[in-house]
Amino acid sequence: MSYTSESELPGSVTLVQAQDLISLLDYKKSNDDIRVPNRVASYYWYEAADYKSYTGVGLDLYRDGDGKITVTTRSRASRSYWDLLHQNKTLKMFRDLFGGNFTTDAGRNRYWRPNEPPPTPLSSGCFTARWGFHNGLGRASIYLMNRKLEGQVAQDKPSGLEFMDELNPRLLSNNFLLPYIFAVWEEYFRATFSACLKYSAQREAALKRARLSHRDLEKVAIGSQPIERAVAESFSFQRPSAIHENFRMLDQKLDIGTAFRKPYRRRTINLFASIEALVENRNEFVHTGRMNTKFFDKQLKAALSDMEVAVNRAYEALAAHYRFVPNHNY
Repeated sequence: MSYTSESELPGSVTLVQAQDLISLLDYKKSNDDIRVPNRVASYYWYEAADYKSYTGVGLDLYRDGDGKITVTTRSRASRSYWDLLHQNKTLKMFRDLFGGNFTTDAGRNRYWRPNEPPPTPLSSGCFTARWGFHNGLGRASIYLMNRKLEGQVAQDKPSGLEFMDELNPRLLSNNFLLPYIFAVWEEYFRATFSACLKYSAQREAALKRARLSHRDLEKVAIGSQPIERAVAESFSFQRPSAIHENFRMLDQKLDIGTAFRKPYRRRTINLFASIEALVENRNEFVHTGRMNTKFFDKQLKAALSDMEVAVNRAYEALAAHYRFVPNHNY
């Protein structure tokens, strides 16, 4: 679902004037390589500072054969409070400066109204990290739904012969997914740690333990990488044990490890232990090429589910600790 608007500008407005206002509103020109009749250009606005944008705002500028200029905007249903405000600001600026009328999903010359107050930057940073994990894991699920393996050797059960299982393309494919899944997992916790560090009152311990390279310092100096991200890059976020200790640097009372260790589906092995074991499988495969010959589709789907539940628990624990309302609109 998306939210769209259309602004009809008076005939006296020139294309240059419209483009100047678009630039003043901080939209950047983009190119989707799609030819649309009468479209002059396409633009995009996104505010990364303080994690304000979730989806950003798209804008298209049109001029028909009679010279009539129309401006459309669009944002997705998961847009942020600030995305919505900028979309409203765009409509208001065009009408206040040039006149004319606009139409939105709310009606003619009607602006959208936020349903909630603006979120804190920390809650937005934690949410965007969680959203990224959701999308990353979704790509793995789509891959599995569309993967087609043929041949008798690609069966989804043990053959009884170790050397035959080592030749099973299904097992190789499943093991190949492990490094990708853990890359998505690590990025979630690294991005979340960066957000928490940025707004933490207890930054000293993390800053002291960070080992920044000369290249990291150069990136920070020229502004291409925030210091919080550079610090996060210096820590490992694969193992639940490491994740637990890393976040305790920000606050000794921030206990993500307990969220991982809580009972899950009456299993004898908790999420903390099961994911630690997955890390071992991942490292063995990446560093030696030896794969887990018991990692069939059932085990892979269980691993995806375990990691998603663990991330959900971590997100909920962070929300409770920092006292913000969890956002599940992704």
